[in-house]
Formats: sequence, structure tokens, C-alpha cells
Amino acid sequence: MKRYIIIVILAFSFSVKAQQKVWTLEQCIGYAMEHNVMVLQSQMSQETAEYQHKMARHAWLPSLNASAAEGFGFGMSPSANGIYVPNNSSSTSFGISMDMPVFSGLNIYNRQKSSDLNLQASQKDLESVKFELELAIMGYYMQVVYNKELKTIAEKQLTLTQEQHAKTQELFAVGMVAESDVYESAAQVATAKSSLVQADNTLMLSLLDLAQTLDIDDVAGFDVVSPESFAEKQDVILPSQDNIYNHALVSIPRMQAENLRLEKTYYDLKSVRSAWYPQLSLYAGFSDNYYRYFNSGIANESFGEQLKNNGRTSVGLQLSIPIFNRMQTKYNVETAKISIKNQELAIGNEELKLKKEIQQAYYNAIAAEQKYDASRESHNAAEIAYRFSNESYTAGKATLLELNESKNRLFKSESEMLQAKYEYLYRVKVLEKYNE
Repeated sequence: MKRYIIIVILAFSFSVKAQQKVWTLEQCIGYAMEHNVMVLQSQMSQETAEYQHKMARHAWLPSLNASAAEGFGFGMSPSANGIYVPNNSSSTSFGISMDMPVFSGLNIYNRQKSSDLNLQASQKDLESVKFELELAIMGYYMQVVYNKELKTIAEKQLTLTQEQHAKTQELFAVGMVAESDVYESAAQVATAKSSLVQADNTLMLSLLDLAQTLDIDDVAGFDVVSPESFAEKQDVILPSQDNIYNHALVSIPRMQAENLRLEKTYYDLKSVRSAWYPQLSLYAGFSDNYYRYFNSGIANESFGEQLKNNGRTSVGLQLSIPIFNRMQTKYNVETAKISIKNQELAIGNEELKLKKEIQQAYYNAIAAEQKYDASRESHNAAEIAYRFSNESYTAGKATLLELNESKNRLFKSESEMLQAKYEYLYRVKVLEKYNE
């Protein structure tokens, strides 16, 4: 009961012509690329990678810091000449310092290369999400187009059944058929109406699936147009599986992302190894101090005079040589090597997964093509059989039951042909995406 209520509500929503908007396949894909949550999340990940890349690139720049401090001393207090005197005092200090790496065992360079590859991988991740989303939307879209044609078949079946019912009434009026045929043909009309309602409901539910995939809140009047490329079977010469697979290995975004991450792990290993090398940095600074003594007996020079005399400038190089750091670098190196092996396994797994996908898509396309060719032949035969059955029934040489069986075979064969056609077109388009 609840299902029928939902269908009625959907029927009312989709019948609001004032709000109707017809979408093309390109519009659906374009809208999804801008509003799909997974795409937006992948874009956020890419932006994060961009900032990490900027941080690594700017690691070459010097760091500059300013400082100010106020201190109080009781008992022995330092003086401007560096000697401690028995006096309570206060001191005010100002300073500015600069520190810049000169050599870090190529750590900065390797971290920059690693962040650059990580950024490229995140960009390929975004392309991969869009790739998968486009395939999904294409599948939902073609299901809608298929259901629209099924509805057209159901409408045609209803029209033909109503015409058949009218003809049966005429034949009954002249005594050529029994009254039971009239009731039987009326029952066929009712069945055809029910099939049309079911086809309409199936269409609306498939439109809802597509709208939800696009994250459209208002589905009232949502509809799609059938692309011309879906109209008839396309004569496509499929490349070999090996050609598609070899092309996909280097062109599919997710494979590109995995290979970039493998290259990134090599630079990560070089980066952690740099901790074994000496580190050389350049430093420079300027500081100034003001001292004030609280006890009598020591003259306090003026603030300006002290700042003039107490200033100090320093510059120099600092060399840090690692000797022992609790085996941290060794363990970091071993961990980085494990990351390389793990990424190599991940690539192998993705390659195997991709090969299975292409094999399945390839054989599905071949099977769909054979099924479509066979269903077309079946449909042509069913059309001829129905035409002869209809002529025989009109001439009184066939029963209504035989005519109905022939008609049902005709519409069943047409539905099977449509299903085979759209399955074939979709399978071909999937292979084309892998071979782009």
C-alpha cells in the first residue's frame, strides 16, 4: 500500500508541466560534476594537496622572527657589560632573527618533489571520481531512455488492443465470432491498460533514480531527451582486449594516480634518509637591551642612550652533524621501504582489477551485440506472424486466442529487442571510455 502511495505522489510530481525541465545527457553529466558530493570532496582533497605543495615549495625561504621581553631580577642582576652586580633590576630586550637552510641533505628538495607528485595524484583522483560518475550517470540515463521507449510500446500495445476489441465487436455483430471473444478482447484491453500504468511507474522511478544521482532536490517535471546516438545500433569495430587494456593502463586516471603515488614513495624514502646527513643553516640577528637598577649607587643611563650602546648584531653558519638519534632514522627508512612495497602491491591489484573490468566489459559488449542481432530477427519474425494471424482472424480462420498469443509475442520481442539494443549501446560506450 505504501508503495502505491509513493507512486501516486511521484505521478503527481512528474505531471506538473509548468515546472518541467528536459535534460540532455551532457547537461546531466555537467550538473553532476558541479554538485555531486564525492566530486566536491575530491576537490577539497586536491585543494589540501595544493596547500601542502606550497608549504613544501616555500621551505627554502628563510624564517624571520621578532621578539620583545621584559624581565625583573632580584639579588644578583646582569649589567650591560655582562657582569652580575648585587642589585635589583629590570631589563627590556628587543630582537630580530633570521634562519635559512643552506644544506639539509636534500630533504627539502625531496619533500618538494613528493608534495608535487602528491598534488598530481590528487588531481588524478578527482578525474577518476568524475570518470566513475560519468559511467554511472550514463547507465541511469540510458535506463530512463529505455523505459521511455517501453512506455511507448505499452501505449502502442494498448492502441492496437483497443482496435482489436473494436474489430471483435464488429465481427460479433455480424455473427462471425462468439460473444466470449468480445469479453476476452475486453479483458485484453484492461491488461494493456495495466501494462501501460506499470510502464509509466517504472519510468518515473528510473527518473527518480537519475535525479537522486544528480542530487536534484526538486524532481517535479524532471525529464530527459533521448540522444540521437541512442536511436539505432552503431556499427562499431571493437579493439582487441589487449589494446584496450594496454591503453587504459596509462590513460585511466586511477592508474595514473597509483603510479604517481609509487613515484612519491621513492622521494619519501630519500627524504627520511636525509636525516643521516649533516645539516647546515645560515643565521643572522640583531638584539638590544635596556637595564634599570632599583637600588641607589649605580647610575641608570637613559633609555635611548642604552639602546644606542647595547645593540648587538650577529651572523654565522651552524652545522649539525647527526651521531645517534635513538635509531629513529633507521626505522623511518625501513617504514618508507615498506610503503614502497605496499604501493607496488596496490598497483598490481589495480591492474588486475582493471583487466577484469575490461574483460567483463568486452565480453558483455560482444554478448549484447549477438543478443541484439538475434532479438531483431525474432522481432521481424514476430511482426510477420502477427500480420498473418490478424488477417486469418479477420477471415475467420484463426481464433482470438491465437491472435492474442501472436500479439503478445510481438510486443515481448519488441521489448527484448529494445533491452538488447540499450544494453549493447551502453556496453560499447563503457569500452569507449576505457579506450579514450
